[in-house]
Formats: sequence, C-alpha cells, structure tokens
Amino acid sequence: MNNIIKIAAVIIIMAAFLSTSTQAADTSFELNVGSHNVEGRIDVKINPFETPLTVGGGFIYKDDSEEYWLANANAALKDEVFTPGLSLGVGLKGVFGKTDFITGEKDTFALPFLFLGDFDFRKTSLNIPVSITANIAYAPDVLSFSDTKRYFEFYTAGYFHINYFAALFVGYRNIDIDYKSGGSNELSDDTFYFGVRMSF
Repeated sequence: MNNIIKIAAVIIIMAAFLSTSTQAADTSFELNVGSHNVEGRIDVKINPFETPLTVGGGFIYKDDSEEYWLANANAALKDEVFTPGLSLGVGLKGVFGKTDFITGEKDTFALPFLFLGDFDFRKTSLNIPVSITANIAYAPDVLSFSDTKRYFEFYTAGYFHINYFAALFVGYRNIDIDYKSGGSNELSDDTFYFGVRMSF
C-alpha cells in the first residue's frame, strides 16, 4: 500500500509541475469513487489556443477480492470537428500496475492506442450545462509486456457543469486485462462511479 501511495504522489507531482511550467495551459483534476475503487486524474491542455495536444495521468486502486492498482500517463491530439460541441481525438497511453489474485500477483504493463470523443451541449443552440465523454484504450499482444497479454479499457461519463471551473459527473468504466498463462490469467472489472472535476 505504501508503494501505491508513493506512485500516486509521483504522478500528481509531475503533472502539477507540468501544468505550472507550461504557458497558457488549461488543467483539470478529477476524482471519482465506485463501490470498491477510487480514481484520480489530471489532464493538461498544452497551449490550448495553438495546438490540440493534451497530456495527463491517472491512478486507479481497487480493494476487493481481486485487488489491483493501475497508473497511467497519456498524450493525445483532440479537437473540435464537424459540428460545434463535438471533439474527437487519438493518442497513446502507457499503463503499468499490479493485480493481486488468490493464486498470486500479475504485473500489468501495456502501451495502448487511445481513442477519445466528447460532446459539449454548452456549445450548441441548446446551451445546457451538460457534456458527455467516451474513451477507449486498447493494446494487443504486441503492445503488451511483462505478464500482460492484452489490455482493454472503456469509460464514459456525463458531466453537469456547475460553473466553468467545477462539474459533477457519473460514469461507467470497464477494464479487461488478459495475462499470460500461469495461475489466474484474466481481470475483468465493471464499475459505475461518481465524482467531481475541477478546472482552471
């Protein structure tokens, strides 16, 4: 547990340093909780008026019959397309962590492709304080390492924007990890969660 706290602290400190050292950055923090897990995220838009590059990181911890933790860092290019309010993007994500099965531990290490999309109703004629988002991360065998054979993650959320700087949200996350042979070789976790986002 001490190692988990140290890793999470390093990610938060690095992301905070990046956001404070980048000119014209737009930063958001998220914290969400489910029945047995907690996730923290930070995303930083680099020079949002010049390029659609976003970098970020996150940490998930689940305390249940299959205890696991996952840390990640990502970079993506996402911009508004086709119609006001719709943004699509692609990127890369690095994931590492550990799953504690009854039969033993498995290390997670993968470099998934990242596909992103969101729709902001505040930018449409409806002008209501709601937005939705959906992200997919996938790493086949060739981009999975250590004990990991395949990595898949999907999450979606709906946000209610209290103001420009704060939002409440509810969402769903699915994580499926196939491990190489030997002991338990699959982690499948479906979670409904709620949380808060703070932006500045």
